[in-house]
Amino acid sequence: MRTLRLIRTLGTSAVLGLALAAPSAADISVDVSPAKYELQTQPGKTETFPITVRNTSSAAVHIVASLSDYAVGPTGNYAFAPPGKSPFSLGKDISVNPREFDIEPGSFTQVRFSVDIPATASGEYSSLVFFTTRPTRKGGGLSIVERIASKIYVMIPESTHIGGEIDDVKTQSLGDGQHYLVDFHNTGNAHVYLSGRVEIKQGGAVVDRVAFPQGMLVERSGKRLIDALGKKLAPGSYSVVALVDYGGPNLVAGQANITVR
Repeated sequence: MRTLRLIRTLGTSAVLGLALAAPSAADISVDVSPAKYELQTQPGKTETFPITVRNTSSAAVHIVASLSDYAVGPTGNYAFAPPGKSPFSLGKDISVNPREFDIEPGSFTQVRFSVDIPATASGEYSSLVFFTTRPTRKGGGLSIVERIASKIYVMIPESTHIGGEIDDVKTQSLGDGQHYLVDFHNTGNAHVYLSGRVEIKQGGAVVDRVAFPQGMLVERSGKRLIDALGKKLAPGSYSVVALVDYGGPNLVAGQANITVR
């Protein structure tokens, strides 16, 4: 899983902006392992596990750990919320020790997480833990804060199941080609990753085959808009068949008939 890393640029008294682009190597000072933690357990149990936070810079850093809920939108965008807001959140069930600490250059600290699994837990639950550095002063009166996340999943194996369906298949002709838009709905109670393809047929012959981007995440009960870009089509009537692999025993399929003028 790709690590979630956010860099905040701070003024002397107010936040000036949030850069989602990857920072320069000189700005990256913290790494976490694992970036994704998957724990299988039973309802009513208490589980403890470590996450390693490493300082890869040449100076000591001060770290504050915090929990956050999150949602992944249809286009893959993340939205964050206070812990415990989501119905599938672990935010109110996790304790963190230590919450705040220093790490010397080239060394690491193990942070312990204890999760009290609710007795009524079913399926999968998740949260993010953020590790945020103390502001580091840069030139021009600005400071840099680095925030890196580890994602925590807790699954109850006997009650976890994956499922999915295609709600709709649409197309859109734009200047760069034919866009095939597939609405996927995660009907299970655990996260899934998508792959697959669309096949475009005319008169029974395949005239184009477009693979989906790999590794598209859809969280529990979430939806995903798959945008697959194919070649421009000549005027005529076509059949579009979308095949989505979500990790279940069978692919799910959706179809649309289109006319290109």
